[in-house]
Formats: sequence, structure tokens, C-alpha cells
Amino acid sequence: MMKMETSVSLTPSTNPDTLHRTTDVAIVGGGPAGLMLAIELGCRGVACVVLEEDVGAPDFPKANATSARTMEHYRRRGFAHEVRQLGLAADHPQDVVYCTTLSGRELTRFSIPSRQQTIDRSAFGDYGEELWPTPELPHRVQQMLIEPLLREQTARYPSIDLMCGWRAQSVAIGADEVNIVAHGVNAAGDKTDAQLLLRAKYVIGCDGPRSLVRKTCGIQYSGQSEEERDFFGGQMLSLYFKSRTLYKVLGKQKAWMYWAMNAVQRGLMISIDGAEKFMFALQLKPGQTPETVDYRAALFAAVGAEFDFELMAKAPWQAGFTLVADQFAKGRAFIAGDAAHLFTPTGGMGYNTSVDDAVNLGWKLAAVIKGWADETLLDSYQAERKPIAERNTAFARSRADSVGLIGLPANLDEDSPAGAAARQALGAALHDHVRSEFNIPGLQLGLRYEGSPIVAVEAGAPHADEPTVYIPSARPGARAPHIWLDGQSIYDLFGLDYTLLCFTGATPAGVQAWQAAAEAMDVPLSVLRFGSRHSEELQSLYAANCVLIRPDHHVAWRGDAGTDPEPLLAMVCARARQVA
Repeated sequence: MMKMETSVSLTPSTNPDTLHRTTDVAIVGGGPAGLMLAIELGCRGVACVVLEEDVGAPDFPKANATSARTMEHYRRRGFAHEVRQLGLAADHPQDVVYCTTLSGRELTRFSIPSRQQTIDRSAFGDYGEELWPTPELPHRVQQMLIEPLLREQTARYPSIDLMCGWRAQSVAIGADEVNIVAHGVNAAGDKTDAQLLLRAKYVIGCDGPRSLVRKTCGIQYSGQSEEERDFFGGQMLSLYFKSRTLYKVLGKQKAWMYWAMNAVQRGLMISIDGAEKFMFALQLKPGQTPETVDYRAALFAAVGAEFDFELMAKAPWQAGFTLVADQFAKGRAFIAGDAAHLFTPTGGMGYNTSVDDAVNLGWKLAAVIKGWADETLLDSYQAERKPIAERNTAFARSRADSVGLIGLPANLDEDSPAGAAARQALGAALHDHVRSEFNIPGLQLGLRYEGSPIVAVEAGAPHADEPTVYIPSARPGARAPHIWLDGQSIYDLFGLDYTLLCFTGATPAGVQAWQAAAEAMDVPLSVLRFGSRHSEELQSLYAANCVLIRPDHHVAWRGDAGTDPEPLLAMVCARARQVA
């Protein structure tokens, strides 16, 4: 791992309000990425301090969709069920519907099972069960509801110090340590007299698009910025409001996401609680500003009717970004989440990519700090996650183009043959679009880390990376294929760190050699032996009699149990070069 040349130490402070802390990992930013990173460290007993300037959890809608892969990560840490309880009512459909106006004609609808149907696995809507071989289907819930739960989860681990109400002011990255100066902020966001001097082995910037950590490292974004579209391509305004009458005004089967598709006012509306809370997003027209736009008129035009509502808050934001940081690390500093990549929200992958970053980096930091992996293991974070960020942002951009550049004829709501023909043509186009944006098991489950320095090389070509198609594969680098075993997910059997799957073809002597090598090398390894009852099915799925699973449930290697384990364990711990 690249080292910084200079060492910087903090000068002792004489301020009586100054706190001094020392930790292994300092995390700047306590959103989903920072909190999940802390949880990955905390469950392994690694000391970390999370600096989050907001005293309370978010009170304004942010990300809306939790992917299947993120739900799998929450399951790994034991709280997917709690996440699944958040959001819409148990029987509320999580559909996506496109209309001329929200109270007008439906153009197309993508059916997504309700929370209860997902828990019971009684219905799969337009997903198709066979397309999503996972124990955790995607879930529709607001980030503002998830973050308090993530904060609660950090309290389970004594090694996590979540410090809300602290804003990082400066970061000094030395050859052997990182020093951070932070000041206290109150609930209103005003600076207080309190100061914190924090010394750590590593610092992780999970501090958003204006990341202090990224700027300190001199790392730039690359990609497309502020692309123009009719929708999702310019200055946006989000409204957070309450209405007890809106569902009645809409006059159609409930949904999670509603799109208004007409030439007068496009808009996107999200159901927050399935009862009275909603978020509405509109794009400002040329000459409008967040202060001057008549948001009531825009909302009524998108809905197609006036109704009573109470505005709770509004917030401007910018759409049209497809940005990925040029580097994900510099010396002892790393970046994750929005600090490393910035999305236009189509496809809902921004927050989910952030959680995946945190999981990837978390176990690697723990391995290095606990001493069972070489520090060069941390180089694999950028090697693995930067291509995924580029892949996911490119997908989001393509879906933003797909919906944002669709032409909308003025006669969509006409009661005429021409109007009917226009609606039919637009509905067909949106039918294709919605499935390409929301039925994406390949994008969510098919990510892989082939070419990583800590993944074995395997001959042959992998399956094509198709967002809408997932083909289970146990090639090294891929997410471990899922299977139910007597009603239990195989994932629930995996250990905390590395897991060796052994089927009937794995000889006892070969398995013992793996256990002995792991113990000698101090590599935490759980061994799962499967008898004849399940081995045939598992060997067919995994195409080997022995498979090494990483802590993040990706395949590190597969082959014969008689293979010499020492070079393989050395590789996955970054103690040796990649091997076949």
C-alpha cells in the first residue's frame, strides 16, 4: 500500500473543552456507508470512531430502495428482518406505476410484492422467483428510516464509538498514523467550543460528495457532470409533505413509486409510509430557481388535481452526475460511498453501492489490524470496488437517459384515437424501460471481482455481465450462489470470516490440511462439511468439491480439497501473488 512520506502529530491542546481519542479506524461520516463500515469492524472487535456532524438521524427523504445485495449484507449481520419491517405497511404494494397524471390514466405498471408477500415468499410480482435466487429480495424503504436502525446496531459492539454532533475540520495523513481535528456542533448545526483531537491508524472518508478526506488526499472525480435531460438532468427540487386525502385523489391501486409523464409537468412521487407521507421530485425549468418555482402548481399539475397537503420540508439537489473518484485510497486514507462515486438516482444503486463498499473495506481493515493479513490486502479495495462503481454509475446513467429523454406528446390525455395511440406507444416504451431499471438481478447479484489480486485465476470466460439476467456462478470473484437447504439459507451457515465448503468429494485428509494450514497461519477459517444428502446438488451448483468463501460471501477459490492450501491462504491474505 502506498505510504505518505511525512509524519504528522497533533500538538497537545490547552483548551479545557478538548477531548483526546486514539483508535484503530476513524470514520468521517455516519451515513449508511460509515455506519455499515463500523458494524463490519465492530463485529470483529476492531476499535473505530465514527464522526457524524448531524446529532439526529435524517428527517428528510433520501435514498428509497434497498437492493437484494444490501439486504443480504444486512442479513449477514443479523438485522435484515428489522430493516424489512420498516417503510410501507405489510400489505402495501411496492409497485412502480407510470401515468399521464398521477390521478389520470395508467400507462404501465411494474408489480413488486408487498413486504409480507416477500417475507412469506408467497408472491414475486413481476420479478419472477427464478430470476432472483436470493434469500433477500429488494426492499422499498427510506434511508431516513434505515439510518436510526443502523445507529442502533452500532451500539451492539463495544469497540464502536459513534460520536454524533462532531464535524471534522482537518485531516493530517502521516506515514504511520492519521490525525483528525473535529469540533462539536449542536442540533442546529452551529459550532460549539468542544474540540476533538483524534489519532488513528487509518481514516475512511464516508463524508459525501464534498468529502474532506477526498479533498485532503487531492483525489478528483472523473466522469459526466450535470448532463441535461428533460428529467433527471438539471436542478431538481424535492418536496416532503403529508396528505391524508391523496390516495383517494389518485384513485388507483396503491404503489410505492408514481411517475407523472405528461408534456406539462413531469414528476416522481414516492410513498414514504403508505398512509400520509410522500416525497415529490420535479425538475426546474429554465429560469426557475428553488425559491421562485411555484411548487404547489407543479405538484397539482403532476397529480392532475388539487388536494390538501402540509409541506414538511423542501430541498434542492442536482441530477445528471455520473462520477467516480480517480483513486479510492491514498496512504492511510480511504474513501467510500458518495465520497467515491456520485450517481443520478435511476436504478437506486447509489446507497447500495456505498454499503457494498463498506462491507468490502471493513473485513479487509479488520484482517490487517488483527494481524492475519498483510497491509497490501488493502490495495484490493480499489482494485475491486472502482470497477464496480464505474459499472453501476454507467447503468444509472443509461436508465436516466432511457426515462429522461422519452418524448411526451401533448395529446396523451386526449379522448381521441390519436390520444389512445400515443398512450399505447408510450406505455410500451415505459414497459420496456421499467423492467430494465427495476428487474435487475444481474446488476444486484452478479457483481464479481475477477482480476482481483486476492482472487484465484480460473480459465475460461465468465458469463456476460447483464443487468437484467443473473446466472449463478461460483467462479472465483463471484458472489457465492445461494441455495435453500431444508428451508435454511446457505448464507446463514457461513462463518464470520473465511469459510471452506466441503462436499463429499473432499477427503478428510484434505480438509484437515486446510484446517492445519489456517491455524498455523492464524487465518480465521470455518469449515462446513456437507453429507451426501446435499452434496450432489451443491457440487453441481458450485462445480467443485471444495470452495473457499470470503467474509463478504464472494468466492475466493474453488477446486479439489487435496490442493496445497498454504499458497491459497497466502494469496487471499495478500501474503503472496495470485495463484490458479
